[in-house]
Amino acid sequence: MCINWIIIGIFAVTLLLVVVFCCLRHWRHKRAKCLVRKRCDQEKMQDINQALKPFGFAYDDQKDIFYSLEDAWQREFGYGKLYDEMAPAMNMIIDSEPIYFEYGDRRWMIEFWKGQYGVTTGAEAGIYVEEEWGNEEDPQKVFYQCASLDEELPISIVLYKNGKRLFQREKKHWWLTGFSLGEFSWPAELMLEVSLTFPHLDMLEAFMEGCYRAGYQPEDFHIWYHRVSFRLYQPKAKQPSKYGKLFKRWIQWQNRHNCKLYHRVTKDFTRTIDKLDYLMQAYPRIFSIIVKTGRIARGKKRK
Repeated sequence: MCINWIIIGIFAVTLLLVVVFCCLRHWRHKRAKCLVRKRCDQEKMQDINQALKPFGFAYDDQKDIFYSLEDAWQREFGYGKLYDEMAPAMNMIIDSEPIYFEYGDRRWMIEFWKGQYGVTTGAEAGIYVEEEWGNEEDPQKVFYQCASLDEELPISIVLYKNGKRLFQREKKHWWLTGFSLGEFSWPAELMLEVSLTFPHLDMLEAFMEGCYRAGYQPEDFHIWYHRVSFRLYQPKAKQPSKYGKLFKRWIQWQNRHNCKLYHRVTKDFTRTIDKLDYLMQAYPRIFSIIVKTGRIARGKKRK
């Protein structure tokens, strides 16, 4: 008889704790929603970008995308083929298109990416230069440094998904990016339209030679003075094969699930700035998923 009362008491206490937990959670979420509606956009942007800055990124509420900062700390580091090979392990299922060429007694790599970066669909264009001409003959095995301020180029990227434009960015940069939050895509659904403006005609010609070696044809490009434009559908370069198709599908399942989770918990808001502000207050763990997956995660500075 005593044991039965003990069991009933444990069950009652457990039930009470569950009720209290649910009430506190409901109150916290309700309070967070009220704060989101009361706070001005300036406050929200300040908090969001403060959280993103250590990762070298920021949020543009006008274009509704994340983007990499020009003075991001990543500029101190370079880029090599290994990063593309490890991309799936960082929840990035992407197409990569590196273009190698020689100019000014140095080896250059301008690389383009498009695909799924964790809970975002995005695209990138990066400019990298070999610091000193080394003994390595294969340009794919060279580890490149990020372009300096003087080596930046005017870049324009426009990302389309199944013919619909997702976003456009244009700026003189060394690493121009854009990431649309909550959008799930397969790389094959995306088309990246790129334009580059070179300071000298001979640099443009050197870049074009690199494109031809990669497998592009003259009719793939539109050239006007020092500016060249082309579209990236299916990359010409052989894609890294460190991880198999099964693993990549598993990663994409995670990415799709996290995108759905993001939309489900933020369904009370329509603007991304409000959704992010709400997550920071009510669901910090889900907000951490956003900043700990994809290219943003790779950008997190190690202490």
